[in-house]
Amino acid sequence: MSVVSPSWLELLQGEELAHVAVEPPRTGTTEPFPDDLDPRVASALVGQGITALYRHQAEAWETLRAGGNTIVTTSTASGKSLAFNLPVLDLLAREPKSRALYLYPTKALAQDQARALVG
Repeated sequence: MSVVSPSWLELLQGEELAHVAVEPPRTGTTEPFPDDLDPRVASALVGQGITALYRHQAEAWETLRAGGNTIVTTSTASGKSLAFNLPVLDLLAREPKSRALYLYPTKALAQDQARALVG
């Protein structure tokens, strides 16, 4: 008996899929911190050597601050975590009694993210 594995594109075809694309690698572009970012958060970022946001982080900030939803898909170690942590850290700096719920697919990833936030 043989098992035939379908290709990813065969698995991804159907009405539930709206778009499939492969983006070529490109150099990251940066933008200054948003004007409305809490200064304490900006200072903490600078203390960690972060002096600007990548464009995808700035776009996530803009969308989330406007009350929207966002999906960030970039390569490993490209700043996805800061894209979703930045609005949470800003909110906590402004309203310390606020809360955020983080859901991760694996315990290891959750621990890695927790270590990154604590510092």
